[in-house]
Amino acid sequence: MTDCIFCNIISGEIPAIKVYEDKETLAFLDIQPVSLGHTLVVPKRHSDNLAGVSPEEAGPLFETVKKVAQALTEAIEIEAYNVIVNVGSAAGQEIHHTHVHVIPREAGDGLETWPKIEVSEEQMNRAAEKIRLAAGM
Repeated sequence: MTDCIFCNIISGEIPAIKVYEDKETLAFLDIQPVSLGHTLVVPKRHSDNLAGVSPEEAGPLFETVKKVAQALTEAIEIEAYNVIVNVGSAAGQEIHHTHVHVIPREAGDGLETWPKIEVSEEQMNRAAEKIRLAAGM
């Protein structure tokens, strides 16, 4: 048995409430949801985080995210949803297996988003230049 809880869910060694599965992905309800229907979508091949997902895996992963989001919208009659990927512990990633949160939302639900910070135009331009260089643009 591996020490990755999501790999163990994928293999069936740990139970989960599955809502969708195909040959490359699995979607199941989060056991610590922030709202009813909060779903995790995972690739079946282990990678620690999104940086380890190949381009060939990213497409099916996000197609499943879209299917789950649409199913939530219809089945639970949600108003909106967040799609969140935490990469690394500092970003809140607790399970180090790539996973995408699909979180149902409605107006006034009390869920907070992140705070905004003040950034000068000069700082933004410097950051953009560094990002373009790193991206090969």
